[in-house]
Amino acid sequence: KAIPDIENKLEHRIVHISTIDVINAIKNTINMYIPKEDFIKKTLKDNNYRTSLSKALSVFLSDRLEYIFLIFRDKNKYRYLLDVSNKNEKFFPGFPFIPLKEEEKILQQAFREKNDKVIIHKDINTIGITYYLPIIQNGQVKSVLIADFSFEALKEIKRLIGYIKKTLIFAGGIIIVLILVSGYSFYKNVVLKEKIYVDTLTGVHNRSYLENLQNSLNLNDYVILLLDVDYFKNVNDTYGHQVGDEILKNVARILKENLRGGDYIVRYGGEEFLILLKKSSDDTEGKWAVHVAEKLLQKIRSHKYRDINITASIGVNLETDESRDLNDAIKKADIALYKAKNSGRDRVEIYSSKDDKESITLAELKEIIENKKIECWYQPIINIRTIKPLYFEALARIYHKGKYLPPPKFVDLIKGTFMYSKFTKAIIEYNLQTLKKYPQLIISINMSPSDFINETTVDLLLSADKDVISRLKLEVLETEEIHNYESLKKNLNKLIEAGYQIVLDDFGAGYVDFYYITDIDAKYLKLDGSIIRQLPDSEKYYKLTKHLVSFCKDMEKIPIAEFVENEEILNALFELGIDYGQGYYFSRPLPVDEIIKKYFS
Repeated sequence: KAIPDIENKLEHRIVHISTIDVINAIKNTINMYIPKEDFIKKTLKDNNYRTSLSKALSVFLSDRLEYIFLIFRDKNKYRYLLDVSNKNEKFFPGFPFIPLKEEEKILQQAFREKNDKVIIHKDINTIGITYYLPIIQNGQVKSVLIADFSFEALKEIKRLIGYIKKTLIFAGGIIIVLILVSGYSFYKNVVLKEKIYVDTLTGVHNRSYLENLQNSLNLNDYVILLLDVDYFKNVNDTYGHQVGDEILKNVARILKENLRGGDYIVRYGGEEFLILLKKSSDDTEGKWAVHVAEKLLQKIRSHKYRDINITASIGVNLETDESRDLNDAIKKADIALYKAKNSGRDRVEIYSSKDDKESITLAELKEIIENKKIECWYQPIINIRTIKPLYFEALARIYHKGKYLPPPKFVDLIKGTFMYSKFTKAIIEYNLQTLKKYPQLIISINMSPSDFINETTVDLLLSADKDVISRLKLEVLETEEIHNYESLKKNLNKLIEAGYQIVLDDFGAGYVDFYYITDIDAKYLKLDGSIIRQLPDSEKYYKLTKHLVSFCKDMEKIPIAEFVENEEILNALFELGIDYGQGYYFSRPLPVDEIIKKYFS
């Protein structure tokens, strides 16, 4: 579409370049011969002047420039003033000049506008290019000089334009090919590559992107935030994975809307998002980064999907300049995140080197487990009416760098690895020995569904003495999805037949419990702490707990309330008819010798 317009402009440009020297020379000659008196009268009446001017202009005549003549306007008619070529035998000064049809408008413009004009004749073989040069005297156009270049000159120009046109088309074709190749290359190397690094569910970067990013990332320019959606498994279990996916998409959208273009958002895990927040040059203490983290939590907190309240926890690493690499910086943010989750969730915690001193590496944990340097502390489940213990829940502890670490500090390191089954075996063996040593104790141990599918673990439990089995309860945790429910059900029933009592933990937080209730003979149901702790302040949770208690009693199960932390919760349990509770209000977890001293001395 552009070529005709380009061709027309190019044609006029070449015409101008090829004729301008001659035209300028003609102009200069005319200016030299402009008389003091009226130009038209002088030319018409003075034969010598006319001859002299004609002779001066005739030097420009050639095969290319065939005609030069002057015309003037007499009222509404045009007349010849001078014919330099002298090829018109009928010519004499004042003879009428009849313009061609396309010339009429050009002549009017030349007399009115006092500017040079040009016509390229494309349909006439005898004339190629015509110039119209106004001759101005005392500010008025007295005459117009007409110069006709031959058709041969125009053909030369056309031939040149043809070469240029072909060159343009050829070059244009090459450019189009290059554009297509470049476009494909861009699509292959940028668009497709970008898709590889984008999480299909949330639209943010996926974890693979970190490998590509860390080679070009200046870690000192960023603050690391690690965000985890609180109790997300409960949401999945209660409302289904489709609702869980929608919540994750909404959280990702909130992050994108409230962060800048220079920040990076990565879906780091199932419900975890990693944020690389660009540092502010005037925020040396990281206050602005913490403010951003708090703002993100507030936005998530205020957002509801199907009336589901969602909160999140964030761990912040402000000390990225002291990290060895990106993985080390993320690990430190993860330490702060665990601190936030263990401190009640829905909060921001900032990493400090003090936190790192409490953390443990996988190598250190592996050595502790293999050398069986694990012990358990015990927290009582209390009859709230008699204040006597029903049994004691075993809670794992490892001694590391002068402190006892609870499971949240280390269990996630070994989940999904062979070390986890070794850890479970070590806990079982420790408690079997404890029960043999203290015959007055009744204990429960926490086990995940995968533990009950592990035949080695089940065989270890079945090999215990009958007396020990009667005093050991097995609490089934909802810490993971069940992929082999039939094996789980079969092994749980084998353990029940052997004499073990089953306790379902975190009841009310998900729907998986109902499969256990209908298919497995569990005697106790632990009501989830996230529900119990809301009893004094939430009528909704109070009504929910009331229905859960009624359900338990209809199913002939004994409800146990977790997270009994104060007297207000205890009073609510009395009102709801719950007889058993567990929490800091009664006792913190204690070593076994302190338990014996406190409850059996």
